Amino acid sequence: MPIPNMAVAAQARHVNEEIAKQIRLLCDLQTQRNSCSLISRFPTEILAAIFICSARDYHNTHTGYPTQTAPDWVNVSYVCRHWRNVALNCATLWSYLFITSRRWTEELLARSKQVSLKLHAEVYLSHRGADDRWLCFVRRVMNHIERIQELHLNLPHICDHFLSSPAPRLQNLKIMVGFQNEPSSQQFSALFDGDTPALRTLELSCCPVPWHSFTLNGLTTLSLRFVPIHLQQNMVEFLATLSCVQDLRHLYLEYAFASTAGFLSSPEFHSFQKINLPRLSRLLIAAPLSTVIAFVACVNIPSTAEIKLDCGTEDGVSLHDYATLFSVLAQRFSTSTSQALSSPTFRSLVIELAGYRTALTLSSLERDYDSFDLVLQQDWGCNPPLKIRVRSFVSDTRSSLDCILGDISSFVPLMDVQSVHVINPPVLPAIWRSALGHLPNLRYLKLSSGDLPDLAPVFSLTDITTSEGAEGQGGHTNQSPDRMLAPALEELELHGFSFRKRLKKDKCPVDVQALCEALATREGSSGQLTITQCIERIRGGRSGQEKHFNMVGRWDNGRFHVVEKHEVTYY
Repeated sequence: MPIPNMAVAAQARHVNEEIAKQIRLLCDLQTQRNSCSLISRFPTEILAAIFICSARDYHNTHTGYPTQTAPDWVNVSYVCRHWRNVALNCATLWSYLFITSRRWTEELLARSKQVSLKLHAEVYLSHRGADDRWLCFVRRVMNHIERIQELHLNLPHICDHFLSSPAPRLQNLKIMVGFQNEPSSQQFSALFDGDTPALRTLELSCCPVPWHSFTLNGLTTLSLRFVPIHLQQNMVEFLATLSCVQDLRHLYLEYAFASTAGFLSSPEFHSFQKINLPRLSRLLIAAPLSTVIAFVACVNIPSTAEIKLDCGTEDGVSLHDYATLFSVLAQRFSTSTSQALSSPTFRSLVIELAGYRTALTLSSLERDYDSFDLVLQQDWGCNPPLKIRVRSFVSDTRSSLDCILGDISSFVPLMDVQSVHVINPPVLPAIWRSALGHLPNLRYLKLSSGDLPDLAPVFSLTDITTSEGAEGQGGHTNQSPDRMLAPALEELELHGFSFRKRLKKDKCPVDVQALCEALATREGSSGQLTITQCIERIRGGRSGQEKHFNMVGRWDNGRFHVVEKHEVTYY
């Protein structure tokens, strides 16, 4: 090689070395400048705690579905050299596992060292062989089952071969199995070999595993949903198992039992010694009526516990059975054995009418006018804490609103009910006149969906007819014209109705103005009319022209005035 070329190469090497030296110098200067910033002066422990909070928030808010990329919180290790050192030396940060590639999985397990692991895994198999790689990820993590502290699995089926080892650190277990599988085809005696001494929270949904096979002594939360029929215990067996869980605070039972009507009529029920759950603070049961009665009658529930009861339909149920339920509840609300039993106080009522099917929700909360919701995180933390849904307890021929309220009032006092929400309300004014007679202290009335009833003759003091022959037209009433229906009414809300429909060919359309004029006749009573997402015909417009609108109006001292009215546009 010619000598001049060797000189050029040496000079190039020298230049490259000088460039590298300058780059290192610039990096050092950049590091020194970064160290002067306020965030770089954070103690390492605080910075690590911030990183952990970011990972925990992501872990708690994401379902755990497989991802090809790392979650955002991993980026803290790429910001600067200092942050990377803090992140890599924080084993807890990497214990929040996520379903990812094999390489990343091994890296997460290595970086987390021996810290307890948390995993949310949600895998659906759309066709044979699909997403097998994600199931392989779950299996690899399960090889470290002795380190897992929190495990949430949403899988198409349970793979018992990677859930057979003891789980000494497991505190929070949630398993949801897909509906498409046949539960009876899967038989498991126990998971984790029944060895879960640290278990505190157990949530099973459609899971073909007996819940009582786990170590339950320290359990604080138990949630059972859609328990397969072949794994459902009878009430005596269930209560015997539950009596050993004295630290239980939250109990959610949704479709975990069949009917226990036979137990209620047996001598064993009448001689049953109640079990105690002294720390219970939340109770939700969705089951046939007989099962709800049996549980409430056989468990001493603390007076401070929040209760939601969803009484499902059941053959052979009568009003006497519902009276039994409220009689049992009355015992809970009595402060002493010598005190006379009295029914719990209900302040809100929701009535859902759908043909001959009826659902009632009674609540001890004021303005609790939403229908019953089984979402576990919703509506808890309230006081006083009682909410009951009763479904389809009236016969097909007696499903009108006035008959329903009349039947309820025979075993539940309605004197304290202040808020009522009726979904798909009946249209005849006569029904409303009779129904409102059962609610003397009604302050808030909401109607939604279906056809809007003609409320003008119901609330007007000048349009009351006493002719018995006018009952079919809504004119019959047992009240004198000077008696005001719902005298305490403070707010009437109409939601999702049309003011353009006719009740009958010979009747005028339900009109906003007519309703306002009727409310204006309520002398001595003042209140507010709220109309939301309703429809009315545009005056002077072409046939079929209509608009959606919201309105707020006030009635007071024999006058009615509109406070606000505006058109609503939907895109």
